[in-house]
Amino acid sequence: NLRSYPFPIASNVYERPLKAAMRTFFYQRLGFPKKIPHADLRWQDDAAFLGTNQDTEARYVNSNSDPRDMRGGWQDAGDTNKYVTFAHAAVHQLLTAYTDNPKAFTDDFNIPESGNGIPDLIDEVKFEIDWLKRMQDDDGGVFIKLGTKDYKNAKKPSLDRRPRFYGP
Repeated sequence: NLRSYPFPIASNVYERPLKAAMRTFFYQRLGFPKKIPHADLRWQDDAAFLGTNQDTEARYVNSNSDPRDMRGGWQDAGDTNKYVTFAHAAVHQLLTAYTDNPKAFTDDFNIPESGNGIPDLIDEVKFEIDWLKRMQDDDGGVFIKLGTKDYKNAKKPSLDRRPRFYGP
């Protein structure tokens, strides 16, 4: 007299979990507001790290000079730093998933770019790649990281006023 939990059998059973998983990248965006209708009420926040000496005028960590606009990109899963070295895996895997099954990635994942005629996965990858381009130095090299010098996080990223730095 036991039954399994009821579950659907249909061709689109993975659609909702896929959209939920993809939306985690939207919530990892820095320098971008998360507001209704795109953000759940519990996870709303203003754009983070756009203040003085933050991502639009980040300083070189070893000299506290050479301010650069390094806004955008996704924060790390464990802190609000952004790492070039970890970005390649996510970008590569997302683009591989799109290449393998482009029809799964529609233009209606409820991100601000939804409805622009471009699959939302591509819009999200572009958000990260635009940041990666900002992290490139004049000599062609790429700075490794953008973030704070410690790991004390504010309740919401938008409330964090600490200066931000990029590293060699």
